[in-house]
Amino acid sequence: MWERVGIVAVGDEVLTGETINTNGAWLAQQLLQAGSRVAWQLTAPDDEAAIAHAVCTGLQSVPLVVCVGGLGPTPDDRTRAGVARGLGIGLTPDPEWGAAVARRHGGAGASRTQSVAVQSLRLDGAELLENQVGTAPGQLVSRPQGAVALLPGPPAECRSVAEALLARVRRATGRRVVRHTWRVYDLAESELAFRLGDLLTGAAGPRTGLYVRPGVVEWRLEAVEGSAEAAAVPAWRAEAERRAGVPLYAEEPSAAAGALVDALAARGDTLAVAESLTGGLLASQLTSVPGASRVVLEGRVVYTEPAKIRLGVSASLLSAHGAVSWHVALAMADAVREVTGATWGLATTGYAGPEGGDRDHPVGTYYVGLAGPGVHDVRRRRSRSDREWVRAAAAETARHLLALALAATLPAESP
Repeated sequence: MWERVGIVAVGDEVLTGETINTNGAWLAQQLLQAGSRVAWQLTAPDDEAAIAHAVCTGLQSVPLVVCVGGLGPTPDDRTRAGVARGLGIGLTPDPEWGAAVARRHGGAGASRTQSVAVQSLRLDGAELLENQVGTAPGQLVSRPQGAVALLPGPPAECRSVAEALLARVRRATGRRVVRHTWRVYDLAESELAFRLGDLLTGAAGPRTGLYVRPGVVEWRLEAVEGSAEAAAVPAWRAEAERRAGVPLYAEEPSAAAGALVDALAARGDTLAVAESLTGGLLASQLTSVPGASRVVLEGRVVYTEPAKIRLGVSASLLSAHGAVSWHVALAMADAVREVTGATWGLATTGYAGPEGGDRDHPVGTYYVGLAGPGVHDVRRRRSRSDREWVRAAAAETARHLLALALAATLPAESP
């Protein structure tokens, strides 16, 4: 029961892309942990007939449909009416709900009275899902054809009301789906997929898939807790690493900016960064962490060759190897470490595009250099995507390289 769910995001602004549907992503994750997998998501306009159609057709494929948005007091908030029409049930004022809405609403006057009247409309047989943040309560109604939940659209309200729904989903499914994620930094998605082969089919084990983010490929496994598939996860992980031939890093976000700041502080270490390709993105990520001033000494954007020379990279090195090279990335890391007195120096250089690059270093090629106590290392990578993706990938790779060094698990590479 309720092991498969459909989500309907309601709103003209969501349909046109003016508002990004972050509620859908959050709900899908929470429902998965509650034992229910989202089978589909769709978007409906603020139109009663369209909402009714979405609910009716949705219940033909899943036992629970969750409608998000359209529970406000204005004429374009049509979710209650649309669901009532789709289920063929009534929609009537509930005095008890109305009193609760009035208490939360505050104020006085005609607008308050209208708001309370609209938001106290209850689907016949519906259960209240309390809203601790806003005024519009959620609803959950069960009919022979299935169940429909109504959640408000503002994210804080959606999450507040969803807690009551998720508790009911957990009771209904009686299970918990566990997700494991491993991160691969050293292979492109296509190459990793080729090496993993039939491990990606999920036919005889956990549900599996690859997901790409800038600078990293994630391999995810999902299984119901306590099942045979869940028991097989460690063996699948070991086989995947054997086939991949490169490390699979655990889901723990050791390369996240906050984790790096904490790790540096715990060691009493400091960091300085020199950025060409990323143009300050890496420093911005690190200094967005509260307390980063404990460890981040300085960030320098050295976007041109003269800027790199002023930092301390030799002109002859630049002439011999080019600004986008293994040698210059390491020289930048050494130089920023020396001039700032930091424990660690971290540097980025590359071709983000759309212009630039050459035969040996096509657009999307970047280097990340790291210099520190007993450590001089560089990573060369290439991302075949747009400019912002390449920059984000370089920043991700830089943080990962530092995380490896701090964990003393740095596998060496050579030019």
